[in-house]
Amino acid sequence: MPRFARLARLAGLALSLTIFASAPQADACTSFRLKAADGSVVYARTMEYGQDLASKVAIFPAGSPFVGLTPDGAAKGLRFRAKYGFAGMNAFSSNIVCDGINEKGLMVGMLLFPGYAGYQPYASGKAGSTIAQFQVGDWLLSQCATVAEAKREIAKIRVCQGPTSLDGVPIGDLPLHYTIHDASGASAVVEYVGGELRIHDNPLSVLTNSPDFDWMLTYLSNTVNLSATNVPALDLKGYVVRQTGQGSGMLGLPGDFTPPSRFVRMTALTQSALPAPNAEAAVSLAMTIIGNVDIPKGAVRGIEDGKPIYDVTEWTAVADAARGRYYWQTYADKNWRYVDLKAALAAAAGKPTSIAISGPPTYVDATSAAKPGL
Repeated sequence: MPRFARLARLAGLALSLTIFASAPQADACTSFRLKAADGSVVYARTMEYGQDLASKVAIFPAGSPFVGLTPDGAAKGLRFRAKYGFAGMNAFSSNIVCDGINEKGLMVGMLLFPGYAGYQPYASGKAGSTIAQFQVGDWLLSQCATVAEAKREIAKIRVCQGPTSLDGVPIGDLPLHYTIHDASGASAVVEYVGGELRIHDNPLSVLTNSPDFDWMLTYLSNTVNLSATNVPALDLKGYVVRQTGQGSGMLGLPGDFTPPSRFVRMTALTQSALPAPNAEAAVSLAMTIIGNVDIPKGAVRGIEDGKPIYDVTEWTAVADAARGRYYWQTYADKNWRYVDLKAALAAAAGKPTSIAISGPPTYVDATSAAKPGL
């Protein structure tokens, strides 16, 4: 290997080690958006975290009140009421919605962003326009109808580092960035780095974790050889090397669970999959694709504070903007369930409600459906 190539390789390794040296061991969240041939939009994401989030599907009607938290945990930040009703997965049995959809079809996901997230500095004189970084999902879903509106309005508030515990429950620093999609198919990424707001249009509609979004787009240059089409046999002047089977065009597609590899994998699969004809088919396609990053407990391990931790896909969600449905499955129960947002908001009668997502797996016993003949 030429000396320059060796140095470049070592420099690249050193950069990778620096990027991930300070990242927590459990930070695997993955998301994407699909658009059906009829224009229907569907969004999917997984949730992985180092502790049980005790999530429920939380439903907030229009008019629900919220108040921003300041770094000391005091409720003296921005006060706002929901313009739009919304539903999504909460965390820590609180009104923190880390993923969801509102009645206008806006879909928002908060994904871990360790080693890079750096929020706007807190100023007591601007407390009235401040929210904690983990309240961005609540604010966007309750206030905005489109990606264009979200991009415009997010610049009018301050997002600061919030408290590291809620009601005595440690939640850590929660470094986050945000994926946003709407019913038209528009997509954007919101990141806070070095105290500055960065808004990116997302042409791929895919987001994972660290490094930042610009880095992820550059990283795709390493995968320009991938294709959904099988490669032809290779004639080596007398010996023909043939494919071992289908899928040779995707030979080398990353299969590990690191954020860059998941970014590449989701980009490859969402870009190569044939467009679904309608919302129902798009939901099925999204459920198929998102399963490619499902993490079984034990496959990703780390040590923090001398204790083993295991990354695991706690739950997976799919949002259907066209029909106003929010689907989910859990690690323990792979059967998909959903809440109809319009019906849920009507039943809520102006008060927040919730649906438990945990429980034993359920399977349909089809034995009695057996009939004579084949």
